[in-house]
Amino acid sequence: MGKGKRYLIVALAVLVSLLAYSFLILYVERHDNLELLGVYTVLFLSYVVLIAFRETSKIGWLVAFAIVCRLLFMIDLPALSDDIYRFVWDGRLLIQGIEPFAQLPSYYMQPGSEDVPGITSQLFALLNSPDYYTVYPPLAQDIFWIAVKLFPNSVMGSAVVMRLFIISAECGSIFLLIALLRNYGLDKRNALLYALNPLVIIELTGNLHFEAIMIFFLLLSVYSFSKNQLWPSALCMALAIATKLIPLIFLPIFLRYLPFKRCLSYYGMIFLFTVLLFLPMARPDLIHGMTTSLALYFQKFEFNASIYYLVRYFGFRAVGYNIIGMAGKILPLLTLVSILFYTYKHKYNSATPGVMLWCLFIYLLFSTTIHPWYITPLLVLSVFTQYRFVVIWSFLIFLSYLGYSQVSFNENLWLTGFEYGVVIFYLFYEIYLKKRVQFSFHILPKHE
Repeated sequence: MGKGKRYLIVALAVLVSLLAYSFLILYVERHDNLELLGVYTVLFLSYVVLIAFRETSKIGWLVAFAIVCRLLFMIDLPALSDDIYRFVWDGRLLIQGIEPFAQLPSYYMQPGSEDVPGITSQLFALLNSPDYYTVYPPLAQDIFWIAVKLFPNSVMGSAVVMRLFIISAECGSIFLLIALLRNYGLDKRNALLYALNPLVIIELTGNLHFEAIMIFFLLLSVYSFSKNQLWPSALCMALAIATKLIPLIFLPIFLRYLPFKRCLSYYGMIFLFTVLLFLPMARPDLIHGMTTSLALYFQKFEFNASIYYLVRYFGFRAVGYNIIGMAGKILPLLTLVSILFYTYKHKYNSATPGVMLWCLFIYLLFSTTIHPWYITPLLVLSVFTQYRFVVIWSFLIFLSYLGYSQVSFNENLWLTGFEYGVVIFYLFYEIYLKKRVQFSFHILPKHE
């Protein structure tokens, strides 16, 4: 194909993407199932085209386009997630000197409860979990405080401030990806798998999920570690943990890689920095609120799960009721044992993102709740490997939105089964069959 035609195809994919993102922002709500799936399919196909023709344009132009796509969401309230209202709720409590972990939101709606500016029945009605304690660690809470401090009476204003933090983190993550890929001797264009992915753009920037900030600090920790800078790496790992608790699952990796004394030193620094970041929450009532919210997360919530849904099905057949209470206690233990077993048995000579990929994948397999944005850290880690099953998953996981209506959510387990069936099949193909079968997903960047 001639160079002119390739440029034309890239230009058309860019134009279609911009139009599709604009349509999504202006016209599509979470319950608009067909429109949502249609526009996401268009975005994903455009993404595939851009990746396929990645060598036609300079990487800088495609990175700039990825940033422009994020900027399109700047003055938009999230349409696919109502978490923003809990962020604002927590922020409005914080600017009044009240810790969000201290009380349930419903406490402030009771007769005779203290009157807090901005904590209104209208905002309360928009919360998705009013009878649960908040689940957001201190660094996320700090950003809520800043956003609401700047715009105490405007949800939109607070959302714009949070989005500035997230877009800044995303820009940092993209440039860190390029630097890390260079360090590992991999094709720097692999960074486009993350930068241009519509799931990442919609869920992190569009829907304001703080995985974006966690990913930035995680990559910065990995980058510092690759430069043998242990204390900066430990600090960034602690900051990632203080944004989202997920990076805790990566800690066993270093047991196998670092010499014993250096490993203890590294863990000690992570522990110290994490304690300092969580220190403002070191009160019995706040600790109770956080531990209660975490327990409820594992033992109450269920969404788009894989192994857990099989456990639930057979458990229901055996005892006649939903066994999430029991499964929610056992599955985290199985996750820990599986990760420890993997890091002990697997032979690796460096604590690379590829090793982190499988630890996180194990965690997600055993989870009771997998929202679409939960796999964005998995996607960013996959760019350092030859595996592209996460790219497939980043399209299929959007099917989970088809359960939403204007009044309720009803999960279609056939769609969930289809999602995981295709992902597991493609992973099996990549691990065991790819060298034997001629077909492969050639349009995606390969491991060099």
